[in-house]
Amino acid sequence: MQLSPEQEQIINHENGHAKVIAVAGAGKTTTLALFIQRRLQMGQNPRRLLVIMYNKSAQLDFSSKLSALIPNTQLPQVRTFHALGLKIYNSLISEGILRQFKEELISQSEQEYILWRLLQEHANKQTALEILQDKKKWLDPMMSFMENVKASLEPAELVFKQTGLPKNCAFFAKVFDAYENWRKEHGRIGFSDMLYDPCQVFSARPDVAARFSNHMDWVLVDEYQDINPIQQFLLQTLAGTRSQVVVIGDPDQTIYEFRGSSAQFMLKHFDEHFNDVHRYTLSTTFRYGHDVALLSNQLILQNKQREDVICVAGDNNPDSHVSVHQHIDYAQQTLVIIKKAIIDRPLEDIAVLLRLWGMSAPLELALLQEDIPYQMSHQSWVLQRMELQPIMMLLEIAAGTFIERKERNRYQSWLTFLTFPAMKIKRADLQIVARNLAACGREVMPVFSQLTLPDLSKWQSQQLENRLSIVKLALNKRMMGFQLANCYIRETDFYKGVSDSAFSKQQVDDRLATVQGFVRFIARLNLPAGQTYQYLQELAQKRANQTNRQGIVLSSIHRAKGLQWPVVILPGLTSHFYPYQSEGELQTSASIESERRLFYVAMTRCIEQLHFITPTNDPSLGSPMAASQEISDFIQSMAITDILKVKAMWQQGGGDLKLSRRILKSVQKYLDKLKWPVKISAKALEKPDLKTVSKINRNSVQESVTSLELVEHSKFGKGRIKQETTRHWHILFDDGQLRVLDKEIASAMLRWL
Repeated sequence: MQLSPEQEQIINHENGHAKVIAVAGAGKTTTLALFIQRRLQMGQNPRRLLVIMYNKSAQLDFSSKLSALIPNTQLPQVRTFHALGLKIYNSLISEGILRQFKEELISQSEQEYILWRLLQEHANKQTALEILQDKKKWLDPMMSFMENVKASLEPAELVFKQTGLPKNCAFFAKVFDAYENWRKEHGRIGFSDMLYDPCQVFSARPDVAARFSNHMDWVLVDEYQDINPIQQFLLQTLAGTRSQVVVIGDPDQTIYEFRGSSAQFMLKHFDEHFNDVHRYTLSTTFRYGHDVALLSNQLILQNKQREDVICVAGDNNPDSHVSVHQHIDYAQQTLVIIKKAIIDRPLEDIAVLLRLWGMSAPLELALLQEDIPYQMSHQSWVLQRMELQPIMMLLEIAAGTFIERKERNRYQSWLTFLTFPAMKIKRADLQIVARNLAACGREVMPVFSQLTLPDLSKWQSQQLENRLSIVKLALNKRMMGFQLANCYIRETDFYKGVSDSAFSKQQVDDRLATVQGFVRFIARLNLPAGQTYQYLQELAQKRANQTNRQGIVLSSIHRAKGLQWPVVILPGLTSHFYPYQSEGELQTSASIESERRLFYVAMTRCIEQLHFITPTNDPSLGSPMAASQEISDFIQSMAITDILKVKAMWQQGGGDLKLSRRILKSVQKYLDKLKWPVKISAKALEKPDLKTVSKINRNSVQESVTSLELVEHSKFGKGRIKQETTRHWHILFDDGQLRVLDKEIASAMLRWL
């Protein structure tokens, strides 16, 4: 095995604490295994060496690699943080410090049920009704809040103040305490309690913590960038003053802040606690080629909170190909790419990575339409999602099959239709109406005046009649499927209703993306409502026949961390999703850096092909971009057109290359590291223009990126050109204003920087 000089340095590290910054695909697990091999060859007692991996999968993979590398030898402990916590937990039980727990861990479904019940008990009456009506809306943030509390040693009330959750969620802290009381009364623990309970003891009882300290000569921690406060506390406790601690990770890949992780542990806190730290880097990736390395560097170097490390591609890496596609419909463009890619490779080689799950809706339907299997983790497929159920019910009524359901199922559908979006009518009253409607038998929609209604005000009765009148549209044989869906959305003020009822902006965007993608799909079908439902049922049957472990991979970027695929597709690259603004407040520089790290992780999952899909402002490809459909700043800031010239110039034998000023730094660092004979200089000041990267033959869709040039206006000052049309420049000035300037008038007032 040929090792790089950087790897040899780390393997030969002999004494003291060490921090290793390893870029994506740098072979860190191999380096870690070889480091352990050398320690054992030098006589290290394996019982005094502890390896901590981030999750069970990583632990099993590393243990297997270690056994293959060092056969017939006693190996050190390789544990996850939680397995380590469980071992300590059992020791504390044997000492009588912690109580014995029941062997069966609390499952996620059981935990959700208990929390749902406790949420209703501790909320005010109105909120309790909302929780009953929209379980997911409240459970998701409560589960996230609990995870944050158990990732720290702080009281629930203090953690709540730090989360930024709205005031009407203040009762979450009481729910957390009630859950903990229930857990202790029943002698139960969940996954996070393996760490939480022992660390609570260590925090309250330093004498107990001391008995678990200073047993190891070496403690090695993989994926250290993902560590949270309670894991850091446990690491410090176990290490004590004796252990030499080696951590390995990449702060540029810290993407689990919502779980308590922070890049600051690697950037700052490790050095503060463990003195005289040796710093090493693994800066060569063995995953992808120079174009992806150059682009990812250009992106991540814009972050301030990072180590000064630049990633370079290994000499024998695949020659990764980068394509930028502009299309009005990212799902259709993704399908074009997939159909081309699967001609000569298995489906599982292709991954589509998404910022929000709702973005998958039109793509799932398009894949089913083309009989292309796909797999998703921990997410219901599109036609099962709650926000689509009222529309699906209307389409089913149009198909004439709704009355074939059992009465109980009809009741549940009617209740969903009447309560989502919410009307200002008590749920108990709507339950009465739903029961009446479900009992109608062969008559789907009776005359409104013939219904047995609860005691409603005149205004409430009108609201109810308006909602039910939509059902009559479904009985119109001439009604098209997409028309029926749009009528429902319009008449119920659906988008506002979703916004009002959702707990967070992310919930709103997820649901709206699902509904909008679904409606676009059935609009392309252009079938009558009844036939639309029948067609969707055919797709549902196709999905039922698929196994969720085979096919194209659809994944959130967070779940893609640590994985890689030959082909990676990143669709929907708009300013709305990248950087994603999860709440209604202005984004801070820290939150944008976090989003940039997430996009960096997404890019660096690829091996052979990386496809960016951006919106278009080409009228021939659809309507002009709305504000929410502008190309992501992340794409524009990479100056892809210029970056792709660098490797091409090197392959031609070197020469002089003029590049945009904003990418000189990252490119020069790369050239210096590899000693490529390419000289670069700043471009001559020139008017920005829409530059074509390449063209794809299918559908004659341009793949292009807009230059993001710096300019200075004689009146408005400095700014960046965000978008260019034939007649106008859209410029974001430093005062925060986005101004649309006529080229003929403004050209004399602009200076290109």
